[in-house]
Amino acid sequence: MPSSARDAQRQGELAELVFAQRAAELGLRVSKPYGESSAYDFIVDNKGVLTRVQVKSVGVAEDGVYRVGSGNGHSSKRGYTRKEIDVLAAFVIPENVWYLIPVSAFSPVKSIHLCPARKSKRKFERFREAWEVLRD
Repeated sequence: MPSSARDAQRQGELAELVFAQRAAELGLRVSKPYGESSAYDFIVDNKGVLTRVQVKSVGVAEDGVYRVGSGNGHSSKRGYTRKEIDVLAAFVIPENVWYLIPVSAFSPVKSIHLCPARKSKRKFERFREAWEVLRD
């Protein structure tokens, strides 16, 4: 595996660890499915309500905007659907900020744009640190 692919995989693994820790600190129960064949990375249990969560991360901005993939597949990426996940948890690493976005808010889009470093009216800013998405 080329080093850039290894670096991206490591970044994703670290983001998953940070997500699990943060969710647990907030009193949520977090489970990891066995294997890598699920579209989601975690199942979050909030008082018996199960939510499938896909974790993504981004470390570099372009003109203050962070682009996060909201799809799966390799060269033929397609946007996630309600059949696959319930929530996309996007971690903007340099800003140490999470976005918790219900799939219904972005599907079938393949990528979303986030601006945590400045005031923005972008569509997904209302989901910044929206951990209540996993509690409702």
